[in-house]
Amino acid sequence: MRNLLVTAFLLLAAMPLMAQDKALKVGVYHNPPKIMFDEYGELSGIHGELLTVIAERNNWQLLPVECDWEQCLRFLREGSIDILPDVAKTDKRAEWANFHEEAALLSWSQLYVSKEEKITNLLDLNGKRVAVLQGSVQEEYLQQLIDSFELKSELYPVQSFSEGFDSVLTGKANAVATNQFFGNQQVADRNVEMTPIMFMPSKLFFAMSPGSSPEFLAAIDKELKRLKAGDNSVYYQIIERWTSLTNDIKIPVYVWWIIAALTLLALAFIGFNQLLRRKVKEKTKALAQSKYRLNTILDSVEAYIYIKDKDLKYQYANWQVLKLFKLELKDVIGKTDYDLFDKTTADQLKSYDSKVLESGQRLAQGEVNNLPGEKELHQYWSVKVPLFDAQNQVTGLCGISSDISEYQSMREEIQSLAYFDPLTGLANRRFMLERLNEEFARYQRGGEDGVLVLLDIDHFKKINDSFSHDTGDELLILFGQRLESELRQADNAGRLGSDEFMVLLKSEKAHNLRDDNNLRHRLQVLLECLGEPYQLGVSVESVSVSMGITLFSDAQSTGDLMQAADLALSQAKEDNASKLQFFNTGIQREFNYRQQLLAALRKVIKAESLEVYLQPQYQQLSTDSTLSCLGFEALLRWRDDELGWVSPAEFIPLAESQGLMPDLHRLVLDQVLVAIAELQRSAPDCSARVAINVSASQFKSPGFVEDIEERLRATGLSGKLIELEVTESMLIDDIERTAANMERLKTLGITFALDDFGTGYASLGYLKRLPLNSLKIDQSFIRDLHTNNSDEAIVRTVIALGKSLDLDIIAEGVETEEHLRKLQQMGCFRFQGYYFARPEPVSFWLKSETFANRS
Repeated sequence: MRNLLVTAFLLLAAMPLMAQDKALKVGVYHNPPKIMFDEYGELSGIHGELLTVIAERNNWQLLPVECDWEQCLRFLREGSIDILPDVAKTDKRAEWANFHEEAALLSWSQLYVSKEEKITNLLDLNGKRVAVLQGSVQEEYLQQLIDSFELKSELYPVQSFSEGFDSVLTGKANAVATNQFFGNQQVADRNVEMTPIMFMPSKLFFAMSPGSSPEFLAAIDKELKRLKAGDNSVYYQIIERWTSLTNDIKIPVYVWWIIAALTLLALAFIGFNQLLRRKVKEKTKALAQSKYRLNTILDSVEAYIYIKDKDLKYQYANWQVLKLFKLELKDVIGKTDYDLFDKTTADQLKSYDSKVLESGQRLAQGEVNNLPGEKELHQYWSVKVPLFDAQNQVTGLCGISSDISEYQSMREEIQSLAYFDPLTGLANRRFMLERLNEEFARYQRGGEDGVLVLLDIDHFKKINDSFSHDTGDELLILFGQRLESELRQADNAGRLGSDEFMVLLKSEKAHNLRDDNNLRHRLQVLLECLGEPYQLGVSVESVSVSMGITLFSDAQSTGDLMQAADLALSQAKEDNASKLQFFNTGIQREFNYRQQLLAALRKVIKAESLEVYLQPQYQQLSTDSTLSCLGFEALLRWRDDELGWVSPAEFIPLAESQGLMPDLHRLVLDQVLVAIAELQRSAPDCSARVAINVSASQFKSPGFVEDIEERLRATGLSGKLIELEVTESMLIDDIERTAANMERLKTLGITFALDDFGTGYASLGYLKRLPLNSLKIDQSFIRDLHTNNSDEAIVRTVIALGKSLDLDIIAEGVETEEHLRKLQQMGCFRFQGYYFARPEPVSFWLKSETFANRS
């Protein structure tokens, strides 16, 4: 019997060892009281004991592996360990580790500091260094929190929580982030204290390696649910025991027996009280957490949030309010606005707040506040709502104010930009047109007549070109100042754009303004004042000003008013004698004719019914005065069924002003290319080279050069048969682009002549930089050549200049033999004019006898 009992005992003792065939390597990092080794090197702590209980019930063998936190995570990921306690579940970790469902422990994170450090809220971390476990969820969460609050804080990574507390005590960090279990133990053992800053409540799990069997996770879930089922279960006993420990002092066993006995005796008396205290503690803790979260949220809002009681004394103020007053919270609570603002502001706030308290309704409106000693006013948009007690009685109010000072400033600046010219400070086009609409509407309702004046600085572009755009801007500023100073307060002045200004004058009395000599005199004085010399930098410059005037009674709409004033301005600019022009019926008739002419011009351009005429050019080849035809100049002619013959002097400027020159150019080029081909076949006695006039707008038109290249390629004609005549005014406008386009055309063989030389303002610098072939002396100098010494001097100068620059010289407008002889004497041997031939249609020059008669 004895042998049987011994055998049975040995079998029973060996059964656990035989069943423990499931060995789990457990990662252990030092994080008391949650996970650690005890003094005997055994697995200990809350997680250690819970895992031991679960392992015993499932016959698992636990093999502890010591590692720091980052090592443990790496070992788990690599499969070097099977299970790691005390792990918060995150999306990233769930990608490579397995987690059970039932949380093993609930925890949260807390900040701890030395007793000399004062950190009470999240904003106190600004400029501080916080020790945090490297690779932990606290590290990631705190970094996001610091970034969202734009704090200048630094995280100090450590390998263990103990190292984190060491860094605080040695001054390497200002605070350390850890779980409350470990932190509270350190408060008992070290010279540290807990701050109110808690964050990131977490559920903690036993994480298992990627290749672990699901049966382990299922078993852990099952055991945890069973352990949590009873209030006095092993689960809660383990947690209660470890959380109640504050130090490692060893107490004799008999003392524990005495304490246990006393505790059992006292439980009957204080059980109910203990239950109440637990509930109160839980509620107090929950309220503290809620209050802290609320304060954190309210302090992070970019608005001024405050609460006042019925006496309008402050009961709460967030960080923004404290920052505004530059006070601590204790210095604000119990104060009124009269203690914090100047009296005017406090009176205004009291009036607004009283409306909320008396009406019990929400109030939203703008406020302007001023702090004592500060000159700058702050503008706010405030929303205030009443607060009620359980009996629905108003107990105070809550206010949320947003500083809109910057927004208001931006709004005013935008308003200024929308209605005022940034250069001169005068009203801009938008403002003036709106004011014109208002004044004209008033006039139509029976108000007094008004005056619209448009002003323009003559030849303003020459000032920009001769000096600089900065000088031009300076002139506009001075002009605007002088204009504004000469007007009455009731009048309005503005800049419409560039050098064009607008003035609205109000009538002082109801009578016919058109016959008001006082008005004309006043405007004449204004015109003379604006034309007086201006000090521009180191030089003094005089300008001339043109003025177009119309009366409200001259028009049916504001559009008519603007058109009439613009017509009068155009007439004033054309009249060299008087620069002041009232709108009249003659101007209207001229305008109507221009409109009729423009409509007809658009029609003939579309129909391509304009016709190119050719006028030959001649050169003297020998001393016996023998002349030969060297080519033609293409001249556009228009005969309208209703208007008759229309002079190019009329329709070319009109086409230029209306942007029709590119269309005219294409029309001329098409006809010239056809004419060249026919001249080559039918007019052997004259070169088929044709000169074409090109305006500045044509030359700058997009695709101008490409268009000529394409047309020459399509017809197969050489560019040597085309000469482009350019004007002096074109040369000074974007010289670099002009030169580049001319060089491109030069490669096609095209030559260039400078037309009407001497009438503009081309300089020798332009002539040297551009690939010109010839100069054309304007006919205005040829007409009186034999009687006008000045004209003769100019012609001789042009001829000498051309020879010095190796340019051909051709004189246009040669109408008499006397002109011809005089030019020959001066050394000019190329001619064009009525003396030789008038412009004729292309068909005229295709007749063989035409040149025979001119031999």
